[in-house]
Formats: sequence, structure tokens, C-alpha cells
Amino acid sequence: MNYVRILVDGYSLLHACRQRIPKMAPHSAMARDWLIGLLTRYQDTIHVPVTVFFDGMGSKASLENQEVYPHLEVLFSQGNKTADDLIERVTHKLLAYGPVLVVTNDRAEQNTIDALGGSTTDCEPFLLQMETEIRDFHSSQTAHWRDSRKS
Repeated sequence: MNYVRILVDGYSLLHACRQRIPKMAPHSAMARDWLIGLLTRYQDTIHVPVTVFFDGMGSKASLENQEVYPHLEVLFSQGNKTADDLIERVTHKLLAYGPVLVVTNDRAEQNTIDALGGSTTDCEPFLLQMETEIRDFHSSQTAHWRDSRKS
């Protein structure tokens, strides 16, 4: 399915990545940076906008991350809002433009998104899909580069 945007619950996906990043605490800045890098590569591969949401870092951190990661939308909840609140609101607004995919392992959040009319997926299959898409893209780019050098 062609989505207008993929919305990712950042900490939910980081917890699903524990085996891939064993030396990083899932809530650390280093783990967030690793995930943002992976999501950026995935977004560049599939050409679908991705937004990743994290719980509560405040407006200053949000502005800093928008400057550091200009190619991927990174949002932090503020005040009494959670990442789930933001995901639900953005899903509701974007559905007018087409299908939206939300990535989370939170069953209550999945039920809410389904009720809104969005699509959901668990983090583990999404992570495998991301890794496959990135690997396949790099393989095809490498093959293309080799073929162009032969010409």
C-alpha cells in the first residue's frame, strides 16, 4: 500500500531494537540518534515521508532536533501530551490525504488508530521490512554503479 506518511512511536521501536543496540539504553540520546539514522535511510529508500515521535523532551529539544535532522521529522511531546496523543492527532489530520501507517507495539494505540481508519503494524516486522528495503536498495545501487563503470 502507498502511504502518505509513516508515523513511528520512537520509544516503542527502540525497545523492539534492543538486540540490535545492546550497548545503548533505549531512552538514551545515542539510541535515538541511531534510530533516526535508520529511519532516514529507510525514508530515502522508499520515498515516503516518515515522522518519529518521542515522549516529552520539551520545545527546546524539538527545535534542536529539527535542525540536526532536517530530512526526517522528529517530534517530542510537550507538557501533558504524550507521543500517542500526537500520533493520534496527526493520523486523524493526514487521513484526509490518504492512508497512514502507524508503527507501535502499544495495543491500545493500535486499536485507537484502527478506529480512526489508519493502518498499524508491530515494530518487529516493520524493523525487518526496513532492513530488507535498505539492504535491497544498496544492493541495486551497487550493481548499477558496477554496470555503469563497465560501460
